[in-house]
Amino acid sequence: MATFSIVFVCTGNRFRSPLAEAFVRRLTLGLPVSTESCGTLEIDDAPALPEALELATAYGVDLSSHRTRHITDLSLREVDLVLGFEEAHVLRAVVDAEAPRNRAFTVREIDRLLLAPEAPQETDPVTRARRLVDELDVLRMSQPRSEADDLPDPFRRSRRVYRDTAAEIRDLSVLLTAKLFGVRDAPGLPSLRAKREHRRSLLWRR
Repeated sequence: MATFSIVFVCTGNRFRSPLAEAFVRRLTLGLPVSTESCGTLEIDDAPALPEALELATAYGVDLSSHRTRHITDLSLREVDLVLGFEEAHVLRAVVDAEAPRNRAFTVREIDRLLLAPEAPQETDPVTRARRLVDELDVLRMSQPRSEADDLPDPFRRSRRVYRDTAAEIRDLSVLLTAKLFGVRDAPGLPSLRAKREHRRSLLWRR
């Protein structure tokens, strides 16, 4: 059976890309989708940042076994979709790991583009996703990217920045899987905002 492969690329492979990988893997359980992540810094076999571990647990995913990988550890030549968090990540993927330029985007860029086209009417999720990625590559020619398409690294910033970054990665992952694969809900990947509102409602009832 054909599998749609996605690789996420960030700088250290310790927060943004492992979270996105874990979120998309959870959202596509049971579908022919594979996910991996890597970084552009040479950090050997390091765990996810403590903030990533904590936030992953809050979202219902586990990063305890994650260890960093460098982008040159992977060949991206045959990958269906490469997603960086900054344009520099995309360029490194194309130049250093031979990722096809027509299948490489930043996460904010692809989610912005996904708001425009209707999803192809395909029952096979891999065919549907591949066709849509082809359409997005054509579409972006008329929608030039900007600096706003980069999702900045929260490293060494406040807990709030880490939390907001994780929340955005979660929401981008939900939109990505909905558009590419027709995933209609997010089982096991709750919104922390919804969790907080639920706790407030319980306190209000007391």
